[in-house]
Amino acid sequence: MREQSRLPLGELPSIDAIVREYHAEARRRLEKGHGAAVPEMEDGVLVAAAAGRDELTAEGLVLARELAAAWPKSSMPFDWPGAEAWLDGLAARAGDRESLLAVVRGQAAQHKLGKVRDHLT
Repeated sequence: MREQSRLPLGELPSIDAIVREYHAEARRRLEKGHGAAVPEMEDGVLVAAAAGRDELTAEGLVLARELAAAWPKSSMPFDWPGAEAWLDGLAARAGDRESLLAVVRGQAAQHKLGKVRDHLT
């Protein structure tokens, strides 16, 4: 597993490292001709936003716009609303940090991760 991971498993990677790996994976998927990296881009943008990393969030939104213009239509999810609608929705979700933090807290509770340190607040 360590050999397959692009992030170090023996230490806690920074939020920036995690988000930048999402960005890199989205670029790799495009270069290799794989399907659109919609989940990866959403996760990268929303993780940065939840962590309050505004510059990194903005960087992710710029990359999302670039990639959405380059993704082949045949690789888009069936429920794809179109690039502009997706980008607007992603920016709106990223702008609502309190809702994002509520999701993080809910997931931590659901998975019984209450003892895990909160790195987002």
